[in-house]
Amino acid sequence: MKKIYLNVAFASLCISGATAQQVNSDLNEPGFIVPRVVTGDRPENLQDLLSTRSLLWNETFDVPGTSPISTNGPTFTTTNGVWTTGGSDGLVWKHSYVTTNGEWSTGTDPFVSTTAANGFMLFDADSVNFPLSPNYINLTGELISPNITALGTQTSAVLVFEQDARFCCAGTSNTTISVSVSSDGGTSWSPAIQATPGLATNAGFFGDNGDSYLTSMNITAYAAGQANVLIKFNWDGNGSSSSHYYWNIDDVCLITLPPDDVQLLSAWAIGDNNDGMEYGITPEDMQDANYIVGAQVVNYGSNAQTNVTLNVTGSLTSTATNANVLTGDTVILESIEALSLTPAVYTGNYTVVSDQEMAGAPEFGNNTGLREFEISNATTTASVESSVYALDGIGVYTNSTLTSLGTASFTGGEDGLVVATEYRLKTSANVSGFRIMLANGTVAGGDIICSLKDTASFKLGDMTSLYSTQTVSVTSANVSAGFIDVFFDNVENVPTGAYYACAELASNGNANDIVIVDDETVAQPAWASAIYIPANQSFTNGEALGIRLLMGNQWSVGINEEFLSGVSLYPNPSEGEVTITNETGTVNTVIVSDMIGNVILSTEVSTSTTIDLSSVAGGMYVVKVSNGTATYSETVVIK
Repeated sequence: MKKIYLNVAFASLCISGATAQQVNSDLNEPGFIVPRVVTGDRPENLQDLLSTRSLLWNETFDVPGTSPISTNGPTFTTTNGVWTTGGSDGLVWKHSYVTTNGEWSTGTDPFVSTTAANGFMLFDADSVNFPLSPNYINLTGELISPNITALGTQTSAVLVFEQDARFCCAGTSNTTISVSVSSDGGTSWSPAIQATPGLATNAGFFGDNGDSYLTSMNITAYAAGQANVLIKFNWDGNGSSSSHYYWNIDDVCLITLPPDDVQLLSAWAIGDNNDGMEYGITPEDMQDANYIVGAQVVNYGSNAQTNVTLNVTGSLTSTATNANVLTGDTVILESIEALSLTPAVYTGNYTVVSDQEMAGAPEFGNNTGLREFEISNATTTASVESSVYALDGIGVYTNSTLTSLGTASFTGGEDGLVVATEYRLKTSANVSGFRIMLANGTVAGGDIICSLKDTASFKLGDMTSLYSTQTVSVTSANVSAGFIDVFFDNVENVPTGAYYACAELASNGNANDIVIVDDETVAQPAWASAIYIPANQSFTNGEALGIRLLMGNQWSVGINEEFLSGVSLYPNPSEGEVTITNETGTVNTVIVSDMIGNVILSTEVSTSTTIDLSSVAGGMYVVKVSNGTATYSETVVIK
């Protein structure tokens, strides 16, 4: 059985583009810093971090006498003392040298922390989640440290640890995996501090790439000056419906805050009517009149920072200032810029400074960021292949973070999986077709039908197409090129509005898998890319799936003119009966086949007709109507 990388209903989560100038900490506690997860190329590793800070206490989980594989609790003795497990499923915690190999995580790459060679702690949820759906177990387990006495004379305290995790079925607004602190022997605990800020549900913790990720949390408000401190790592399955997968933890440290450390957490340049989506390529006439240019900044130092200023230079220019940012506070610095950009690639160099931390300061390496995007030619431009609309920034971003998903990624998605990316048309425009960015693993021979669908309907699982192409097959040339262009039979003039650009994929039962590039370089709202699994529902998934719009009519060289007019199909989705119109009275052949190509029904008609598909299994079927020289094709969903 294939892994399911998503198992949560369609949800909407807004990310950037807020206009507030001050953001309170998640727990509304003075001194709390939003947990920082260093991702991607990891500008800091543990050794670099410790070389500039005072190390107060550390734990490498070197448990003497442990077997070469894994050992269960309820206690684990290290040089620091005894770690204990708690919660109803505390025994799921293991001291381990291997990553879980349960039903949903078989083949996961090893966890590679700084001291992985002597073992690490593993919440091995996947190893006990059986039988399969719908009987997953919502597990809850705690791992509690020995008493820590090193903080009694300290005025600041930062918890740092290396981790890798994957979890199911709960958004990050819930405390799926978290940390709490106690200064009274465990009688009371601080509010749960999430260990996964900004992490997309079910996508895996940064891709299961066999690495580890450095996470830091300011626990000054709960631990500094306290002579007896306990730290608790908590997997809260019952509270957030997190049923399975795993959590690896190693190299836990307590360090002090630097005096002055302003950090650029994230940055953006977003059209003010794009609802938080940051497009990699935008046609000139699809721009908003204004751009929101800004960044999220945290004061990670122990001193208050005055005149914290964001400076953006390069193709974009912007300045925004906050007069006073207290230790632990996170602020948003942004401005509204009236821009009218002509076709080109634009860059913005983002730098945040304060009166206390200027360029060249010891901690200045985390004060900078980069934004890049392209303006393509207007949709009305006559030149060939010059107007592209893309959420992804493939070929635009200097340093891209690319993953992928496709017909082998989801149980039930091998034939009929729909992948989608949202586009905002600011004015009515001609759309010629789609460019589907193909990733490694694509095998020639699979089929694709592209369409534009209503965004609200898609989110409800309604796969009715507003505009649809014919079915095309992926060739070896497409695989080599890394993309396939799929055109409408005629250029479609599409009204102003929001649409999902969709690609319906059929792989002949995984014999000819189709894999779509997912650009994770820029964080996007959850709904920006989505999927639909046949006979299931719509889900948010992916960051910026490589499904591009080919705008204007300059792409007509690729368009198939042999389109059968006077034919339409309704309803879609259907409970079983489907009506096919015939406005011309010509004799047409109607063939209905499943997504693998098996013919379900074949008939000839010369008038509008209704066919009964109520006896077939629910799912997606291809209806082709042809008169011998021209063809109409549409995918119909049978509930």
